[in-house]
Amino acid sequence: METLSGVLVGVWGERFVDNRNNGQSPAEFSGLEGIGEYEPGNRIKAVIGWNGFFVFDADVDLIDMARAYLDVVQQESCGKCVPCRMGTRVAADILTRIGEGKGTEDDLETLRRVGEVVKAGSMCELGHTSMNAVLALLEHFEPEFRKAVSAGDHRRRGAYHTKVTAPCIEACPERLDIPRYIEYIKSARYTESLSVIHEKNPLSSVCGRVCVRFCEFACRRAKLDDPVSIKHLKRFVSDVEMHAAVKKYDPVVTIRPDAPRIAVIGAGPAGMTAAYHLLLKGYRVEIFEAQNEPGGMAALGIPDYRLPRQVIRTEFEIIQKMGVKVHYGQALGRDFTFDSLMQGGFRAVFLAIGAQKGTLLGIEGENRNPRGYISGIDFLRRVNLNQPMDLGDTVVVVGGGNVAMDCSRSALRLGVKHVHLVYRRSREEMPADREEVHDAMEEGVEFHFLSNPVRLLIDEDRVVGVECIRMEPGEPDADGRRRPVPIDDSRFVIPCHTVIPAIGQKVDVSCLQEKCCPELTRWGTVKADADTLQTTQEGIFAGGDCVSGPATLIEAMAAGFRASHSIDQYLREGKVTLTEDEKMSKVFRALSSIDDDRVDRLGSGMGRIKMPMRPVEDRVDDFEEVEMGLSPEDALLEADRCLRCYRILLVAAEA
Repeated sequence: METLSGVLVGVWGERFVDNRNNGQSPAEFSGLEGIGEYEPGNRIKAVIGWNGFFVFDADVDLIDMARAYLDVVQQESCGKCVPCRMGTRVAADILTRIGEGKGTEDDLETLRRVGEVVKAGSMCELGHTSMNAVLALLEHFEPEFRKAVSAGDHRRRGAYHTKVTAPCIEACPERLDIPRYIEYIKSARYTESLSVIHEKNPLSSVCGRVCVRFCEFACRRAKLDDPVSIKHLKRFVSDVEMHAAVKKYDPVVTIRPDAPRIAVIGAGPAGMTAAYHLLLKGYRVEIFEAQNEPGGMAALGIPDYRLPRQVIRTEFEIIQKMGVKVHYGQALGRDFTFDSLMQGGFRAVFLAIGAQKGTLLGIEGENRNPRGYISGIDFLRRVNLNQPMDLGDTVVVVGGGNVAMDCSRSALRLGVKHVHLVYRRSREEMPADREEVHDAMEEGVEFHFLSNPVRLLIDEDRVVGVECIRMEPGEPDADGRRRPVPIDDSRFVIPCHTVIPAIGQKVDVSCLQEKCCPELTRWGTVKADADTLQTTQEGIFAGGDCVSGPATLIEAMAAGFRASHSIDQYLREGKVTLTEDEKMSKVFRALSSIDDDRVDRLGSGMGRIKMPMRPVEDRVDDFEEVEMGLSPEDALLEADRCLRCYRILLVAAEA
């Protein structure tokens, strides 16, 4: 029989489908096409999760699956409330008895009552959702449960794939265990909290300042009031512990003299993260960096008022203490090649050179290369290197992302009297962090929305203004987004001394010209497998902006983390496959796509703790850090807002 999305029986939240005995249900689960094979040749038979279950094969033992599921719940229960800790223990014991052939009819009613108590009385979302699937199984498979009790047969325990995660964890490119490190902050166990972060993220202080907060956009606390300030909590615990961590750090790293050598090209976030995890795996790692300090574009492309470079240097010091060897002033294609690395004894290479070239506007006058016309990324690099620039009294920045905000706010700090920001769409469509936009406006940047530059005004080889045209939303494109179109007879001029286009970055591929270089895509990025980061050249892996194009710091770090696993598996097994965590995340994403997620409980009434900021009148005159950090008292209050939304997922596969 052909079933809906391959589902034999499924319950998820309020929706139900039953294709047994030709019965039909109107429920639709269009996202389940992603749940087919766990891996090639290994079909998924059933899944149990936080909001229900799906059965794809009638032969699956759902009672044993429920028992195994509750065993995982027990392992993850924090024990701070009786309903979850004791209730799920009672439920797990009942299912174990039934599986051993010792269950009674009374057990089924007890199981149902306990499930309702756990659901209603648990303090965190782990306990609150832990019995949903079991209660749904009892409701829709009650005859099977009663048959198991009456037959009294001993059931063989199955082997399952399990995953404990949360929406914020899955939204984080590195899948950092956010609820766990926040839980430690609640009890002022800062060392343990930082240790959880460092399991995956070696740049916690950096991320605590400039991460774009994918996790916070997925935070379920926002369904009650405001998302938890995850980024600022990371910064808090990192700042509290970092000095001690560097001073007292005793690397738990064992590197054999005969361990394979691995070359990392680029000391940016991707390269540093890859080096960190490869060192933990016992490899000899050497970094080749074209600049004279670590950090890549995080150090040279982000102003000190947001990310002091000393923060990056401090965190890199830990990686150095772990045993990495760094070659500064060494550029690929100029000082070494892939071939020279391989011939020099390196067994694998991770390419992490970033996207360090600015994109220009392509407007009239640009080809004259006038003074006062500089790309955003070059401007920020010169700011961070303290190189002198003649900006004049008025600067126009073009763009709507965080780089445009950084350029605008940096220009003010360099003494420019008037900074104009020109963006071709509306404020609501700006990709920049809303907090960055707010801070730029507060500091005095003048915004021109729905405007676009069309011509540079030049006098004696110097920019003297930029001609713009006003825009309006046009017809929706294929993605449903309304493309801006120019308004006739709406041109206007902004007199200025400097124009800074901050509309994007691209990879400098001039270093990738030798014969054994990886292939490039038609977009001018390095061609690499999306899952394994393997390039077209044997033993060479690539990740970060040089593969994805300009993205975020945390995405670059995630690429470094993934590359470390791929290189390790490549050197040990000669092949690279998806990790268990990544396989389970694919199933999680499929279930999340059909999840009608809601928080059916009352909030505490306490909103998000605001980050203390330096007053505007003080901060616009220097590059000292703007955000002052949370106090221990505020960090405790903010950490206590976490709902601990752990999701437990269990998969039964054929093999």
